[in-house]
Amino acid sequence: MDLLLVGYLVVDVIVTRGTLRRRLGGTAAYGSFAALKHRVRPHVVSKIGLDFPDEYLMFLSRSGVDISHVQVSRSMPTTKFKHVYEGEERISYLLSRCEDILLGDIPLEKVKGNPVIVGALVGEVPPDVVQEIAERAAMVVTDIQGYVRRVDEKRRIYLTATPEAKLVIPLSDIVHAEVSEAKAVYGDAEPAQLAEKMVKDGAGISLVTLGSLGAYVATSQKTYYVPAAEASAIIDRTGAGDVFTTVFAIEYMNTGDVREAAAYAAAAASFLVEKPGFNGLRDRWEVRARAEQVLKGIRQVR
Repeated sequence: MDLLLVGYLVVDVIVTRGTLRRRLGGTAAYGSFAALKHRVRPHVVSKIGLDFPDEYLMFLSRSGVDISHVQVSRSMPTTKFKHVYEGEERISYLLSRCEDILLGDIPLEKVKGNPVIVGALVGEVPPDVVQEIAERAAMVVTDIQGYVRRVDEKRRIYLTATPEAKLVIPLSDIVHAEVSEAKAVYGDAEPAQLAEKMVKDGAGISLVTLGSLGAYVATSQKTYYVPAAEASAIIDRTGAGDVFTTVFAIEYMNTGDVREAAAYAAAAASFLVEKPGFNGLRDRWEVRARAEQVLKGIRQVR
């Protein structure tokens, strides 16, 4: 299976307990490496600046990620974030932003008949582009984080309701939101209700993640609570939602089983957080045992 991932490749500056690290990030990156672990070939559609580190591109290519649709802007810098972790909390800042990803940047011949993950981080994939993708793809998976983020005068990212978020939800076969992002769209409600609201608004399946508290998955017929898989340690949570979304999409595409897809998604995300960057990711066969434990704990709530 081929999988297209549309969204920025970024440089993340991670600050944890006074320690600063720079590394490759973005939904397109985390999703690509998760896909490789599940024997799916990822193709990234992105824009970067001339300042994007060459070693990151080499790392992606040598790992098996198709980067032939990554374009280099000569006028805009690479998108960069600073993420400051304080316990369970993360404060994020947008340091720079590249050009939007427009319809002419999308390889429509590769979209046709394949699953596509739209991993916008700061609105770089406009809703009209998502609509064109949805008309051609076998399955469209969106993350609403990029459509509810705004930046204040100090470059700090905050969440707010936007028309764009409401536009991409009904275009999605699968939509993901962290609970705070879902609340930005729908207000203060229980996570299960938030998941159901996204389905009511037109999403085929919705995923609302709550970090170490698990997740809720809703379809038009049922809503499930998915417990978090137990990680041996929590070193780095960056990218956990991206991995959850990507693995859920791949497993659901293969089996059509919502519960099994959610179990593998939770298990894969739990391995990711055990090590920094992409180092925690494990092959599907290694994820299986932990997924089976998660599956036992999934319960229908509606």
